[in-house]
Amino acid sequence: MSEKKFQRFGKYLILDHLVDGGMAKICRARYLGEQANKVVAIKMVQPQFSNDEAFMRMFQDELNITFSMLHPNIMQVYDYGKTNGQLYTAMEYIHGANLKQYLDRLKEKKKAFPVESSCYIISQVCLGLHYAHTFTDKLTGKPYNIVHRDISPHNIMLTYDGAVKVIDFGIAKAETNSEATQAGTIKGKLSYLAPEYLDGLELDARYDEFAVGITLWELLCSRKLFQAPNDLAVLKQIQACKITPPSEINPTVPKELDAIVMKALSKDRANRYENLDQLNRALVRFLYSTYPEFNPSDLRDFADDLFAKELTADQEKFVEYGKIDITPYIDEMRRDEYTGKIGKKEAVPQPREQARVLEFSINDSDKSLGIEIDNRTPGDFTATKTRKLPKSIAPGKGAKDESTGTLNIPMRPEKTLSRVLPRREAKRKEDSSGSPPPIVAAIVVVASLTGFVYFQPDLVEKLTGIKVNEIVHGKPSRNISSVPNMDKKGELKGKIILSGLDVSMHVFVDGNKIDWGRPIQVPLNRKVNITIKKRGYTPYTASVNLTPEANSKVITIPTLERSRLGLLTTSNNYTAGSKLVYEEAGEPIERSLPFKDVRIPEGTYQAKVINPILGTEKKIEFTIEENKKHFLE
Repeated sequence: MSEKKFQRFGKYLILDHLVDGGMAKICRARYLGEQANKVVAIKMVQPQFSNDEAFMRMFQDELNITFSMLHPNIMQVYDYGKTNGQLYTAMEYIHGANLKQYLDRLKEKKKAFPVESSCYIISQVCLGLHYAHTFTDKLTGKPYNIVHRDISPHNIMLTYDGAVKVIDFGIAKAETNSEATQAGTIKGKLSYLAPEYLDGLELDARYDEFAVGITLWELLCSRKLFQAPNDLAVLKQIQACKITPPSEINPTVPKELDAIVMKALSKDRANRYENLDQLNRALVRFLYSTYPEFNPSDLRDFADDLFAKELTADQEKFVEYGKIDITPYIDEMRRDEYTGKIGKKEAVPQPREQARVLEFSINDSDKSLGIEIDNRTPGDFTATKTRKLPKSIAPGKGAKDESTGTLNIPMRPEKTLSRVLPRREAKRKEDSSGSPPPIVAAIVVVASLTGFVYFQPDLVEKLTGIKVNEIVHGKPSRNISSVPNMDKKGELKGKIILSGLDVSMHVFVDGNKIDWGRPIQVPLNRKVNITIKKRGYTPYTASVNLTPEANSKVITIPTLERSRLGLLTTSNNYTAGSKLVYEEAGEPIERSLPFKDVRIPEGTYQAKVINPILGTEKKIEFTIEENKKHFLE
């Protein structure tokens, strides 16, 4: 292995090929860094696509989205660009197999996907997709409204360690101009389309939910949901959307899970779960109420059993790859970078580079030197904006205009010189003329010192004792106790800040649920109760009484204790479609009736039995005690 010559692709060493496709190929690769030992997956786009301008723009747009997303259930993109005439993305290497491969291997062994594993895997898919659906650019606050559009067992990876990853948010959905104009082109796999796609409706997150429902159905039933001799027949099946409940094909599937799957596969998307967070909650409730002993680590043993040969072979390969001497490849990469073998013209198209504008103004009227910086496109030769020098520059050197903060340095009377140069042009002129003129050198020195003093004030103070921050911004004001806020009614309010919250907790002020994403405003001189609830845990309550003198308080939430649980079983006499609705730790719970031995935290619950089909509703109350079984008529 050490003697074998490997292909270097930019800053990556190609180890072997995983997938070869018509548009791109995916390889395992090793990052070339002396202090790093990372294996990645690289998707290299074929040259005929890489050199199409429209494709390059779409590639950039797609990667702007995927590069920003960071979630444990979504494959991460590390890097992208263009090398040797090929667009590429460097992605997280997922050591595992997709669900289609799992299904195929199970079919060979004449086994079925375990029900509990199926529910867990799909719940993790829901988490990743809901993150994508609600993803917002943190810098602009703009929601991306992402719809994957290609969810299927092929695009869900299960690592050999048991982690679940949604893949293919990237360039696989991009098209060239010629492909985009073809009539009748379908995006996504035919057998995983939702009925609204065929109706020409605008797609939203519920489109992905339907595909997730199909995938769960196929895991439970060990066969495809929509299958027919030809594509037209498949489309007719999707349009009709007549789906057999999984339990009628696989008797080990509980009826409660049937209800979840069939809701996600509703033909009318208005009847599906509102979003994938709701579907995830339904799956998790079912999973741990029906299979309380399930643990995600079970998936590792499951993978070990199915892919034992692949795991052994991969382990041997990785050990061999680890013996490769990468020093010659790193040296080669550095030589190429130094000589510019891979030119900048091969980079992915970016916005026009903005030049730094330097205006040197030396005139008879003020006899001063001013350095002004503005953003310009290359080739402009006039200045409009001026940013004055900081007041702190070079104390004692020259006269300072206190009204503007401009430092005037006496100079000989000269004519005005105004010139804007792009960075590369300025560099070329400097290289061609040898040493810069003395006045330019002086200006550069002053500018450099200015930047150092202004942007590194703490370091300057440490080295010289000069308090730059005080010179520039003035002395800091003394601490003054905060003044209470006043609401529209003229009532004084104080603030309570909660520390140690997590997103699964609910906050109540005097019994009223509030949004805890910001400090809580409460009336002064009045006792209020802050209650923290989390499903499956005992609530925590703190009483607070703020005053005008002490009008703010930080409450640190302690580690919550797990709730004491009891079991609830209901009568079988409830009509079809009946549901039990109640709240648990501030979270609305809805359970289809009847059910048996559901774990519920101890306490007294005000609940309702509703039947949307009949339009009936009945209020009830039930009490749960620890380690006791309770029966609901």
